[in-house]
Amino acid sequence: MIFELMSKGNLAQLPDKMRVVGLSEMPSPRVLLLLPYNRYLLGTVSLKTYEHWRLGKLGAEDSEEIFLYDEKPKTITLGEVETITIAKEVVDRLKSCLRSQMPPPGEHLPAMLILRGLLKEDALFQDEDFLKNEKAMQESLDKDAPARMAYWAIRFALSRNDYEGVSRIKTWLKIAPDVFEGTLQTPRIWFSLMDLPGRKDIEDMESLAFSVDDLQRMNSQSSRPVVLYSKAGYLILSDFGSEDAAFRIWLYLPIPLWNEMREKRKLSIREIVMATWGYLDGLAADIERSSFGLSASMTGGGGIGKATQQLS
Repeated sequence: MIFELMSKGNLAQLPDKMRVVGLSEMPSPRVLLLLPYNRYLLGTVSLKTYEHWRLGKLGAEDSEEIFLYDEKPKTITLGEVETITIAKEVVDRLKSCLRSQMPPPGEHLPAMLILRGLLKEDALFQDEDFLKNEKAMQESLDKDAPARMAYWAIRFALSRNDYEGVSRIKTWLKIAPDVFEGTLQTPRIWFSLMDLPGRKDIEDMESLAFSVDDLQRMNSQSSRPVVLYSKAGYLILSDFGSEDAAFRIWLYLPIPLWNEMREKRKLSIREIVMATWGYLDGLAADIERSSFGLSASMTGGGGIGKATQQLS
């Protein structure tokens, strides 16, 4: 995919097979962005599942590696003094176009074996040959939303060596697999390193009837976790991590979910946090997998088709 950055900051898509003078190597899959002053930004795939972005000048051999982050603008120096800022919407578009040509990260069988251990009573996991068939298994999982969410969350967590993430999925499936089904209100989660979360997160909490004074009062408590009730639901503040890498979790639960887990099932606050966090990991993984080309094609989605729409 080839794009040109226009003067207003939007993208114009160019013919994919056009010849770009001054750029001899055009690997595939790739995303190429033509910039002012004969500069270019080239995104390629490394080791099948990793993005690799390089900034160069047409006709020159040297290029430098740069990093693009989701929902973050990127400022690039062009020449001696000129700079250009690529808007976060454009960054997201470029990354999405590259991901649409990539297979999802992680390995199928390790994730599936863990999932089978959690859902061993399910007949879907009894056939060993079927279990190893990645495409067939994923097509079957598409009919079972919790299993599909758990599979992708485990697979992505394993690819990052995030074993705590795998543990959260296990907690969700073991003690609260059906709690979130059909809920009209989704739980929310925020993270902070400081006493209070960032401004945007605080605004989100304020929209749920928790004021800054409420958050400060929760933070002032010497023992954790702390639970605060409002007419919208419950807010839990809990500490996680080690002394060297400690962070705070702020978890919002609608009243029906709190009543089901705390009052009816008698789960501890930590169990509630871990199970809900695991469920939200599953939701996020289910969304993330649709951005990759292979998973989109397996599920009948339009990953590449969506990625090639014009961005105005």
